[in-house]
Amino acid sequence: MSEPAPRRLGRLGQRDPKLPSDRDWERSDLLEPQPGPRHPTLISDGGGLPFPPAAVAGPPGPLDPGDPAVAGLLAHLTERAAPKRASRAPWKRGAPTPPPTPPASLDGWRLLARKDGEVLFARGVPPQMLTMAFRLETRRRTWSCFGSSAARPLRATRDGIRASSWRLDPTHDAKADETVLRLLVSEQAFASGQRASGRVLAPELYVDAGELVLTIFVTPMAGFQNGTPNPETPVRVALPHPVGPRRLIDGALVDFSRPTAQAGPDAPAGGDQLVATTPRPPRQPRRARSDNRAAPTSERRRRRRE
Repeated sequence: MSEPAPRRLGRLGQRDPKLPSDRDWERSDLLEPQPGPRHPTLISDGGGLPFPPAAVAGPPGPLDPGDPAVAGLLAHLTERAAPKRASRAPWKRGAPTPPPTPPASLDGWRLLARKDGEVLFARGVPPQMLTMAFRLETRRRTWSCFGSSAARPLRATRDGIRASSWRLDPTHDAKADETVLRLLVSEQAFASGQRASGRVLAPELYVDAGELVLTIFVTPMAGFQNGTPNPETPVRVALPHPVGPRRLIDGALVDFSRPTAQAGPDAPAGGDQLVATTPRPPRQPRRARSDNRAAPTSERRRRRRE
């Protein structure tokens, strides 16, 4: 399912989301969480198959060019790198021939997931990672690219559904002895601007001495849905015991920008990669106007006579 892109509006175009009323909270779904892992077993950027976080750890291994799916990836990269047809305009016939385009390479590409005639490849590492999804066409027995995404957020995935983000109700001060959390869920898939009431699944809950990690999933709506921003959906989550001094954490997004020294199946999905930023070029100073241009008309005439 597609994920709504963040809106880039000015300060005048930004509006605070409408908060649910007391009646909305009374009618909101009361969910009982199920035990879940501290870190997700599968993640996805929404462009193809879900994959384990370990698939993007370490340097990429070499791909087998004899693999039909890998051959399809190489053919797709070669087609994209091919130069456009030269113009036959008369004034360009004498132009020098552009240098030949270097051949496409599989360097840096890795296989993330493969299942039922579908393959997901990636290049780079999160958060700056490019993914390409390929599907086997049964009639022609060829692999073709049906989707790609770049630098999209990675979310926990369960049964093919990507997790949705949540936040605490800002109008209610959660206390340490409370066992029911009031949450506002932001569905990550398109839903034509509708709330997710009745479609929020049982969340996953991980609890230890210092953290309470809650991961929420929403069943996507069937059929075509437009990209109208979805309003927040109020839900209540019944905890098996009070929150206490634990820190509440949203487990939807997977952060690869923080280093970790842990290992094993419960190790964080993060790596030691940092987001690359490009400095903005310095602004050029404006050209100063001449004295003749800045002066009034009568003053310019007087200077010409002098």
